[in-house]
Amino acid sequence: MITIENITGNIVRVTAPDKLKAEDFGKIAPQADALIKEHGKIRLLVDASGFNGWENMEALEKHMGFVKTHHQHVERIAFIAGHSWQHWLAGIIRVFVHPEIKIFDKNESEEAKKWIAG
Repeated sequence: MITIENITGNIVRVTAPDKLKAEDFGKIAPQADALIKEHGKIRLLVDASGFNGWENMEALEKHMGFVKTHHQHVERIAFIAGHSWQHWLAGIIRVFVHPEIKIFDKNESEEAKKWIAG
């Protein structure tokens, strides 16, 4: 299951599981909404190093819907990628969403943490 946790202030860590499921987004939406209400804008440290895709098309659709309804409340995203395909996918997504996105390899997690806090 996807997890979301407040690290400090408006910095939130999201850890993606091996496979995202449609129900994951309904479970994290209340947490995300509460953090946005508290801080206004949040910064995301997304650890997708163990992520290998979506369980099915419904999961992908729910993910895109979640992004669509929340991206205006995100300042920056530090995206830790575990696979080369995640780099190009994040590059494409960067065109369609509000926040600044920087992609890091899984061995650059400390740099990602510094960038998201900066």
